[in-house]
Amino acid sequence: MLSIGQLISWGLVYYTFPLFIGPMEQELGWTRSSMFGALSAGLLTAGLCSIPVGAWIDRGHGRLLMTGGSLLAAVLLLVWSRVESLPVFYAMWIGLGVCQAVILYEPAFAVITRVYGPRYKQAILLMTFLGGLASTFGIPFTQLLIERIGWRPTLEVLAAINLGVALLIHWLFVPGPREEAVPIAEPQPQVEGAAKKKSPLATAVRMPAFWGLVVAFAGYGLAFSAMSFHLIPLLEARNVPIAVVMAIIALIGPMQVVGRVLLMVGQRHVTTIQLGAGIYFAFPISMAMLATGISDVYGLILFAIIYGVANGLITILRGMAVPEFIGPEGYGVVSGALTMPTNVMRAAGPLLASLIWGAFGGYTPVLWGLAGIMLIAAAGFAAAAMLSKRPS
Repeated sequence: MLSIGQLISWGLVYYTFPLFIGPMEQELGWTRSSMFGALSAGLLTAGLCSIPVGAWIDRGHGRLLMTGGSLLAAVLLLVWSRVESLPVFYAMWIGLGVCQAVILYEPAFAVITRVYGPRYKQAILLMTFLGGLASTFGIPFTQLLIERIGWRPTLEVLAAINLGVALLIHWLFVPGPREEAVPIAEPQPQVEGAAKKKSPLATAVRMPAFWGLVVAFAGYGLAFSAMSFHLIPLLEARNVPIAVVMAIIALIGPMQVVGRVLLMVGQRHVTTIQLGAGIYFAFPISMAMLATGISDVYGLILFAIIYGVANGLITILRGMAVPEFIGPEGYGVVSGALTMPTNVMRAAGPLLASLIWGAFGGYTPVLWGLAGIMLIAAAGFAAAAMLSKRPS
């Protein structure tokens, strides 16, 4: 059920923003940069909320948070359908940022670890399997509605669907505070006379591996958001036919699922370190491919396969690396602390890419820059792997 919730939340709350830009620009006369500013404000808000959200889930409040987040998303989508003022649009998207902090993968991972304990890896794999099709489902579905009924009624439909997610999935299936968490591993006994143990977050931030993962996941967050919102205009700038552009975008989602299926089949033979090494090798390769100027169908298909598979697997890597590299205690709050810089960089990605594009007059410098950032992120993951569970 969480898988279905992730499919809908990612597909309809996160990925659909660019589809409304054109119709809103025509009807309301707002500039694209001003509307993308609202998106960045929302993503930044999501990052700032991640630590308290993780701490609340660790205390067993996942049901309240995820249900409330979907309810609030439904209300705000309804507000969006009636928006006439740019300040209201910004306030609405800041609210949607709060919603994303409590309904997307990171809080769902924290709930999964509470429910499944030592079996959290298999559970995360299954949940992200369906979630990987979010863009493939959400973008065509929403675009079809916009073409048939208009952008404002479409937002009303999306609001109704998110209301269903709140009541039929998150409220019914996410455990409440009275249900005990299943431990990932046996807790270490407290030695008599030893100093009082620090909080999980205080312990984590003293570990070099934590900061290695900060670099690894923040770099990914920046590159992912820049690619998510600029890939279509990038391909259009190279005069790639729109039918091919849509086919390439549609291919990325299924490739995410293919990557997760391959991992499900071979998970017993692939360590977290090997998984991360493959992912952080693939990302800069895929971005360098685009930077060289490919625009033929076969080259773009190869890019979509490499990028899609890596993008699907990194979601699972984020869920697995925290307990393995840092430790199982306080998963929610530690994961939230890692998510905060990731979401801050995710908020900066589209704007930074736009500034570089404007300064250099093209996307090639943007792509080489993203490839370089992913190499730095790869170095961060390598450091985290080598320094895991070794206090400074």
